[in-house]
Amino acid sequence: MGLLEERLEIIRSMTVRDPAEFCSELVSQLAECGVVLVFLPHLAGTGVHGASFYDGRKVVCAMTVRGKDADKFWFSLFHELGHIICGHLSASQGTTEEQEREADNFARNWLLPPEEIGRFEQEGRFTSADITAFAKSMGVAPGIVVGRLQNDRKVRYDQFCDLKEKYALVD
Repeated sequence: MGLLEERLEIIRSMTVRDPAEFCSELVSQLAECGVVLVFLPHLAGTGVHGASFYDGRKVVCAMTVRGKDADKFWFSLFHELGHIICGHLSASQGTTEEQEREADNFARNWLLPPEEIGRFEQEGRFTSADITAFAKSMGVAPGIVVGRLQNDRKVRYDQFCDLKEKYALVD
């Protein structure tokens, strides 16, 4: 297991912290793993949340806060880390649909392990208190659980939005 893989749990635990607290630590943690993390403003008219690539011999992970949704930021970060860990950066023509699915699954599974979220979804008790308690037991922000439930169509996209944080990482 590489150093980046060893740090994933530490990085995941940052989801419950404020950006003012975690940004510099996140940059440091990734730098120790050989990944340069940069925060960029959202590029208007694009759907880009993040990108990872080689710049010379360095791996760069560039993140935006498109829509400012914290859950989307974390999913996008883990998606990009998935590309790095799975070796997708060597593709000279960009990534394939299969590699994108692999990175999506990597992010989904690291943020909320399939067995755990599966049990929670199967129970079907989706109240603010239940979501918050489950998130705490998983060590992630409640908004990540809400985003997953919304994505999995277990709750509507207009439900539990009060549990989702907004970030302003760059001006």
